[in-house]
Order: sequence, then C-alpha cells, then structure tokens
Amino acid sequence: MKKVTVAIAGALVATAAFGFEFAHPNLKDAYGAAGSAIHHIELAQANNKGVEFGGHAEKAIELLRHAREELEEAEKYRDSHR
Repeated sequence: MKKVTVAIAGALVATAAFGFEFAHPNLKDAYGAAGSAIHHIELAQANNKGVEFGGHAEKAIELLRHAREELEEAEKYRDSHR
C-alpha cells in the first residue's frame, strides 16, 4: 500500500510542476529535476522498511521544496524585469 501511496504522491508532484508556467527552459528543467529528486527520496523512505534516515531525507525534501519556490520566484523576477 505504501508503494501505491508514494506513486500517487509522485504523480501529484509531477502534476504540481505544471501548476506554474516557466518560460525559461533551464528553470523549468531545474524545477522538474527538484520534483524528481523529491519523488526519489520519498520512494527511498517508503522502501526503507521503517528505518529512518536520521531526519536527513526529510531535510533534503524541505530544501528541495524551498529550491522549487525560489525557482518560481526567479521566473517571476525575470518576467517582471524584461
């Protein structure tokens, strides 16, 4: 059941990537790569049979989500300064 939940969560992450439109292809790729990294970390957590990663995986997810927010802000800044 965990695998199904993680797969659904991964699909939601991928869908969320299209919630914001990036005009700059490199920022769009970076945003998608961060989303993919989040998905892979979540899969690792789900497949790790209850053994935690000492909070480091959660911290990595938090930082990757923050990076995605910063990429959105970078795109907004670029759009407003053209």
